[in-house]
Amino acid sequence: MQFIELPSADHSAWTDKISHLDSLPVRESGSWIEDKHRVLVYFAKMFATGMKMKWKHRVYLELFSGPGRCHVRDTGSEELGSPLRVIEHEFTKFIFIDINTEAARSLEKRLSAFPNADKVEIWNGDCAEAIRRIEIPRDALTLAFIDPTGIAHAPFELIRTLRAKTRCDLLINVQHGMGIKMNMHQYTPDADADCALTKFLGDESWKTLLGRSPRDFFQAFLQLYRERLRTEGFAFSDNQVLINMQRSTPLYLLLFASAHPLGQKFWDKAVEGSDPQLSLGIRLEKGPWVDS
Repeated sequence: MQFIELPSADHSAWTDKISHLDSLPVRESGSWIEDKHRVLVYFAKMFATGMKMKWKHRVYLELFSGPGRCHVRDTGSEELGSPLRVIEHEFTKFIFIDINTEAARSLEKRLSAFPNADKVEIWNGDCAEAIRRIEIPRDALTLAFIDPTGIAHAPFELIRTLRAKTRCDLLINVQHGMGIKMNMHQYTPDADADCALTKFLGDESWKTLLGRSPRDFFQAFLQLYRERLRTEGFAFSDNQVLINMQRSTPLYLLLFASAHPLGQKFWDKAVEGSDPQLSLGIRLEKGPWVDS
């Protein structure tokens, strides 16, 4: 396992909870995390095994990976984080990025017990700096899971840099309720370049949508985001999985994007295959729009 500490690493003390199982940091989360992980793990397994005969190098790249375990505030239970859920899949390389040093070191300790640990790189620093510096074989196919704690943390420039670095498919957590609709009051005509929506979308075209209802605003914003993905070659981004806190309270959605129709075919199979297992807090949305 390789651990790379970057100048942008955050050495501040961990402020979330500590695991009662291994005394290492855990990330706070809601009960909906199980739904998100179920879809991710199902698709990652299909991706890793399904592409095995087509691609010699299959890379799993996770931005904002966290410490590897989560504390579910609703139940008080601890759950495996996404890195520990995908580490046993048939990827040839795993790359995890987190800016917090305590989180990154904790993930290193937790992954060290797995047989695939020798295929792991952990980058401790800002995602933008890490993506500029990581090396991925030119003949690799990469699955990138972009799971920010806020949309401002995942500027569109990250996707542009990643696309130039490797042939990749994207699975993006778009914060529907928590990141966008709940903050509509912040989105004004005079918002500057530091506005979260501007960073996430990569331009200010969202300002043309102001005045619409939150529902219509988000649907149109999502369409703008898809169009921006297409400018980078991600022509296939149909069907998303909507995660709800309750049946009528959307939190975020998982948006898949690929440069190849086979990627879309795999995603469609994955979400349809996992659908019978989904809980009341999750719903597959067909097509480009979100019904919220």
